[in-house]
Amino acid sequence: MATSPLEADDPPPYIAGSCNEAEEIVQPVILVLAGHYIRAQTADGTPLYELSRDVRASSTSEALLAQVSLERLIHNVRVSASGMPRVSQRSKHIFELKHLPSVISTGYPYCLDAMSRQTIGNLALKSASFPRSGFKIVKIQPGKQDGFPKGYRARRESLKEGEMIFEILKKRGHYEWMHPDGNRIAVDDDTDGQHRLIVTAPVTRKTMDAMIGGWCLRIWRDSIKSNNEPGKALKTEVRSSREVLPRWW
Repeated sequence: MATSPLEADDPPPYIAGSCNEAEEIVQPVILVLAGHYIRAQTADGTPLYELSRDVRASSTSEALLAQVSLERLIHNVRVSASGMPRVSQRSKHIFELKHLPSVISTGYPYCLDAMSRQTIGNLALKSASFPRSGFKIVKIQPGKQDGFPKGYRARRESLKEGEMIFEILKKRGHYEWMHPDGNRIAVDDDTDGQHRLIVTAPVTRKTMDAMIGGWCLRIWRDSIKSNNEPGKALKTEVRSSREVLPRWW
Protein backbone atom coordinates (compact mmCIF):
# COMPACT_ATOMS: atom_id res chain seq x y z
CA MET A 1 0.00 0.00 0.00
CA ALA A 2 2.84 2.37 -0.77
CA THR A 3 2.45 5.86 -2.16
CA SER A 4 3.28 6.06 -5.84
CA PRO A 5 3.03 8.76 -8.50
CA LEU A 6 1.17 7.85 -11.69
CA GLU A 7 1.12 9.52 -15.05
CA ALA A 8 -2.31 9.82 -16.68
CA ASP A 9 -3.76 11.48 -19.76
CA ASP A 10 -6.89 12.50 -17.86
CA PRO A 11 -7.60 13.03 -14.19
CA PRO A 12 -9.44 10.16 -12.47
CA PRO A 13 -13.22 10.48 -11.86
CA TYR A 14 -13.04 11.70 -8.25
CA ILE A 15 -11.83 14.63 -6.21
CA ALA A 16 -8.86 14.77 -3.88
CA GLY A 17 -9.54 15.03 -0.16
CA SER A 18 -10.01 18.51 1.28
CA CYS A 19 -9.36 19.89 4.77
CA ASN A 20 -12.91 18.85 5.72
CA GLU A 21 -13.07 15.75 3.57
CA ALA A 22 -15.25 13.83 6.06
CA GLU A 23 -18.20 16.07 5.19
CA GLU A 24 -17.68 16.32 1.44
CA ILE A 25 -20.45 14.82 -0.66
CA VAL A 26 -19.78 11.66 -2.67
CA GLN A 27 -22.08 11.12 -5.64
CA PRO A 28 -23.79 7.79 -6.49
CA VAL A 29 -21.35 5.21 -7.83
CA ILE A 30 -21.09 1.47 -8.48
CA LEU A 31 -18.27 -0.19 -6.56
CA VAL A 32 -16.82 -3.65 -7.17
CA LEU A 33 -14.80 -5.77 -4.74
CA ALA A 34 -11.98 -7.36 -6.73
CA GLY A 35 -9.34 -9.12 -4.66
CA HIS A 36 -7.69 -6.63 -2.31
CA TYR A 37 -9.22 -3.63 -4.06
CA ILE A 38 -12.57 -1.90 -4.21
CA ARG A 39 -12.84 -0.28 -7.61
CA ALA A 40 -15.26 2.03 -9.35
CA GLN A 41 -17.15 0.16 -12.08
CA THR A 42 -15.79 2.40 -14.82
CA ALA A 43 -13.79 1.82 -17.96
CA ASP A 44 -10.47 2.13 -16.11
CA GLY A 45 -11.64 0.46 -12.88
CA THR A 46 -10.14 3.12 -10.64
CA PRO A 47 -9.17 1.63 -7.23
CA LEU A 48 -10.75 3.69 -4.43
CA TYR A 49 -10.10 1.47 -1.39
CA GLU A 50 -7.62 -1.26 -0.51
CA LEU A 51 -7.84 -4.18 1.92
CA SER A 52 -4.80 -5.86 3.42
CA ARG A 53 -6.17 -9.19 2.16
CA ASP A 54 -9.06 -10.68 0.24
CA VAL A 55 -12.08 -11.10 2.53
CA ARG A 56 -14.16 -13.08 0.03
CA ALA A 57 -12.52 -16.46 0.54
CA SER A 58 -10.79 -16.41 3.93
CA SER A 59 -10.06 -19.83 5.34
CA THR A 60 -11.27 -20.30 8.89
CA SER A 61 -7.74 -20.50 10.29
CA GLU A 62 -6.99 -17.09 8.78
CA ALA A 63 -10.34 -15.46 9.44
CA LEU A 64 -11.02 -16.21 13.10
CA LEU A 65 -9.19 -14.11 15.67
CA ALA A 66 -7.88 -11.96 12.86
CA GLN A 67 -8.02 -8.49 11.41
CA VAL A 68 -8.00 -6.82 8.02
CA SER A 69 -6.87 -3.26 7.35
CA LEU A 70 -9.02 -0.98 5.18
CA GLU A 71 -7.46 2.07 3.55
CA ARG A 72 -8.98 4.74 1.33
CA LEU A 73 -6.85 5.64 -1.67
CA ILE A 74 -6.58 9.40 -2.14
CA HIS A 75 -5.57 10.73 -5.52
CA ASN A 76 -4.28 14.26 -6.07
CA VAL A 77 -4.10 15.75 -9.55
CA ARG A 78 -1.48 18.38 -10.34
CA VAL A 79 -0.34 19.84 -13.63
CA SER A 80 3.35 19.28 -14.37
CA ALA A 81 5.69 21.85 -15.90
CA SER A 82 5.02 20.31 -19.31
CA GLY A 83 1.29 20.92 -18.90
CA MET A 84 0.43 17.26 -18.40
CA PRO A 85 -1.72 16.23 -15.42
CA ARG A 86 0.17 14.21 -12.83
CA VAL A 87 -1.70 11.93 -10.43
CA SER A 88 -0.13 11.08 -7.07
CA GLN A 89 -1.65 8.50 -4.76
CA ARG A 90 -1.53 8.13 -1.02
CA SER A 91 -3.52 5.93 1.35
CA LYS A 92 -5.43 6.76 4.51
CA HIS A 93 -5.96 4.04 7.12
CA ILE A 94 -9.63 4.35 8.10
CA PHE A 95 -10.70 1.05 9.72
CA GLU A 96 -9.50 -2.28 11.05
CA LEU A 97 -12.01 -5.06 10.37
CA LYS A 98 -11.89 -7.43 13.34
CA HIS A 99 -13.37 -10.79 14.19
CA LEU A 100 -13.20 -11.92 17.81
CA PRO A 101 -14.31 -15.25 19.33
CA SER A 102 -17.19 -15.21 21.80
CA VAL A 103 -14.89 -15.50 24.81
CA ILE A 104 -13.68 -11.94 24.25
CA SER A 105 -16.18 -10.39 21.83
CA THR A 106 -18.75 -9.29 24.48
CA GLY A 107 -21.55 -9.85 21.99
CA TYR A 108 -19.98 -8.10 18.98
CA PRO A 109 -17.74 -10.59 17.16
CA TYR A 110 -17.56 -8.48 13.96
CA CYS A 111 -16.45 -4.92 14.46
CA LEU A 112 -14.78 -1.94 12.80
CA ASP A 113 -12.07 -0.27 14.84
CA ALA A 114 -11.82 3.37 13.71
CA MET A 115 -8.26 4.41 12.80
CA SER A 116 -9.03 8.03 11.89
CA ARG A 117 -10.80 10.83 13.73
CA GLN A 118 -12.61 11.66 10.51
CA THR A 119 -14.61 8.41 10.56
CA ILE A 120 -18.01 7.95 12.20
CA GLY A 121 -16.34 5.98 15.01
CA ASN A 122 -16.10 2.39 16.26
CA LEU A 123 -18.82 0.24 14.69
CA ALA A 124 -20.16 -3.30 14.91
CA LEU A 125 -22.16 -5.62 12.68
CA LYS A 126 -25.11 -7.31 14.38
CA SER A 127 -28.01 -9.43 13.17
CA ALA A 128 -31.34 -7.68 12.69
CA SER A 129 -34.11 -8.34 15.21
CA PHE A 130 -36.97 -10.68 14.30
CA PRO A 131 -39.01 -10.48 12.07
CA ARG A 132 -36.56 -8.56 9.89
CA SER A 133 -33.86 -10.45 8.03
CA GLY A 134 -30.44 -8.88 7.59
CA PHE A 135 -28.07 -6.84 9.73
CA LYS A 136 -27.46 -3.52 11.40
CA ILE A 137 -24.33 -1.42 11.68
CA VAL A 138 -24.29 0.28 15.09
CA LYS A 139 -21.89 2.52 16.97
CA ILE A 140 -20.21 0.96 19.99
CA GLN A 141 -18.11 2.32 22.83
CA PRO A 142 -16.68 0.96 26.07
CA GLY A 143 -19.16 0.87 28.94
CA LYS A 144 -18.38 1.42 32.60
CA GLN A 145 -18.02 -1.68 34.75
CA ASP A 146 -20.12 -1.32 37.90
CA GLY A 147 -20.14 -3.57 40.94
CA PHE A 148 -16.40 -4.31 41.07
CA PRO A 149 -13.95 -3.30 43.83
CA LYS A 150 -12.04 -0.09 43.25
CA GLY A 151 -8.99 -0.72 41.07
CA TYR A 152 -10.34 -4.06 39.76
CA ARG A 153 -10.21 -4.43 36.01
CA ALA A 154 -12.57 -7.03 34.56
CA ARG A 155 -11.22 -9.28 31.81
CA ARG A 156 -14.38 -8.89 29.76
CA GLU A 157 -14.99 -5.23 29.08
CA SER A 158 -18.59 -4.27 28.51
CA LEU A 159 -19.61 -2.42 25.37
CA LYS A 160 -22.39 0.10 25.09
CA GLU A 161 -24.43 0.07 21.90
CA GLY A 162 -25.11 3.48 20.45
CA GLU A 163 -27.08 4.76 17.50
CA MET A 164 -27.83 2.69 14.41
CA ILE A 165 -25.83 3.89 11.40
CA PHE A 166 -27.27 1.56 8.73
CA GLU A 167 -29.96 -1.08 8.51
CA ILE A 168 -29.11 -3.80 5.97
CA LEU A 169 -32.31 -5.48 4.80
CA LYS A 170 -32.07 -8.85 3.09
CA LYS A 171 -34.16 -9.10 -0.05
CA ARG A 172 -34.30 -11.72 -2.78
CA GLY A 173 -30.70 -12.13 -3.90
CA HIS A 174 -29.46 -8.82 -2.51
CA TYR A 175 -29.29 -6.48 0.47
CA GLU A 176 -30.62 -2.94 0.69
CA TRP A 177 -28.72 -0.42 2.81
CA MET A 178 -31.06 1.93 4.61
CA HIS A 179 -30.25 5.24 6.29
CA PRO A 180 -31.77 5.68 9.78
CA ASP A 181 -34.25 8.13 8.20
CA GLY A 182 -35.72 5.20 6.24
CA ASN A 183 -34.29 6.09 2.82
CA ARG A 184 -32.39 3.53 0.76
CA ILE A 185 -28.86 4.63 -0.01
CA ALA A 186 -27.31 1.51 -1.57
CA VAL A 187 -27.92 -1.98 -2.95
CA ASP A 188 -25.46 -4.78 -2.19
CA ASP A 189 -25.45 -7.86 -4.44
CA ASP A 190 -23.14 -10.61 -5.66
CA THR A 191 -24.58 -11.42 -9.07
CA ASP A 192 -22.44 -13.95 -10.95
CA GLY A 193 -20.09 -14.15 -7.98
CA GLN A 194 -19.09 -10.49 -8.26
CA HIS A 195 -19.66 -8.39 -5.15
CA ARG A 196 -21.04 -4.97 -6.00
CA LEU A 197 -22.18 -2.04 -3.88
CA ILE A 198 -24.47 0.23 -5.87
CA VAL A 199 -24.62 3.55 -4.05
CA THR A 200 -27.93 5.11 -5.08
CA ALA A 201 -27.89 8.42 -3.20
CA PRO A 202 -25.32 11.15 -2.42
CA VAL A 203 -23.67 10.59 0.97
CA THR A 204 -20.92 12.24 2.98
CA ARG A 205 -17.40 10.89 2.75
CA LYS A 206 -17.48 9.56 6.33
CA THR A 207 -20.79 7.80 5.61
CA MET A 208 -19.29 6.24 2.49
CA ASP A 209 -16.22 5.07 4.44
CA ALA A 210 -18.46 3.48 7.10
CA MET A 211 -20.62 1.82 4.45
CA ILE A 212 -17.57 0.39 2.66
CA GLY A 213 -16.22 -0.92 5.96
CA GLY A 214 -19.57 -2.46 6.88
CA TRP A 215 -19.97 -3.98 3.42
CA CYS A 216 -16.55 -5.66 3.62
CA LEU A 217 -17.30 -6.81 7.17
CA ARG A 218 -20.57 -8.41 6.03
CA ILE A 219 -18.80 -10.22 3.18
CA TRP A 220 -16.02 -11.36 5.53
CA ARG A 221 -18.60 -12.60 8.03
CA ASP A 222 -20.31 -14.68 5.32
CA SER A 223 -16.92 -16.07 4.26
CA ILE A 224 -16.14 -17.09 7.83
CA LYS A 225 -19.56 -18.70 8.30
CA SER A 226 -19.24 -20.69 5.08
CA ASN A 227 -15.85 -22.07 6.21
CA ASN A 228 -16.75 -22.53 9.86
CA GLU A 229 -14.67 -25.22 11.58
CA PRO A 230 -14.95 -24.54 15.34
CA GLY A 231 -11.66 -24.62 17.24
CA LYS A 232 -9.35 -24.84 14.26
CA ALA A 233 -8.43 -21.17 14.23
CA LEU A 234 -8.04 -20.91 17.98
CA LYS A 235 -5.33 -23.56 17.93
CA THR A 236 -3.33 -21.70 15.31
CA GLU A 237 -4.07 -18.03 16.05
CA VAL A 238 -4.70 -17.65 19.78
CA ARG A 239 -1.14 -16.51 20.37
CA SER A 240 -1.98 -13.21 18.63
CA SER A 241 -5.33 -12.51 20.30
CA ARG A 242 -4.03 -9.36 21.97
CA GLU A 243 -3.05 -7.94 18.61
CA VAL A 244 -6.60 -8.02 17.29
CA LEU A 245 -8.44 -6.58 20.29
CA PRO A 246 -9.92 -3.17 19.51
CA ARG A 247 -7.71 -0.26 20.56
CA TRP A 248 -10.29 0.80 23.11
CA TRP A 249 -10.22 -2.67 24.80
